[in-house]
Amino acid sequence: MKVEGAASSWQTVGKGGIVKQRGFCPTCGSAVYMTFADMPEVFIVTPASLDDPSRYQPQLVSWTAAGYAREHLDPAVLKFEKMPPVWGMRRCRRYPLAARLRLP
Repeated sequence: MKVEGAASSWQTVGKGGIVKQRGFCPTCGSAVYMTFADMPEVFIVTPASLDDPSRYQPQLVSWTAAGYAREHLDPAVLKFEKMPPVWGMRRCRRYPLAARLRLP
């Protein structure tokens, strides 16, 4: 994954102590991506930030507890009711991700 342009960002620490860096568009404030200091190989993209989200297959669904019953989730995709443990995040390498995010 290559990010072009400068993102605005902020860090939070999750309940499990995982440091999360969230990237936002500096112009409109839309969420674009999230990274983890302890897992540099994991790069989470906000699907709405992609020009063509259908190019990519989900590898993991987190926070299913906050979803709606009407949402269909692929039975083959890893699912977690809340934030997945580190091992779950690191298992998400089944699909190569080659894309470019362009920020203003």
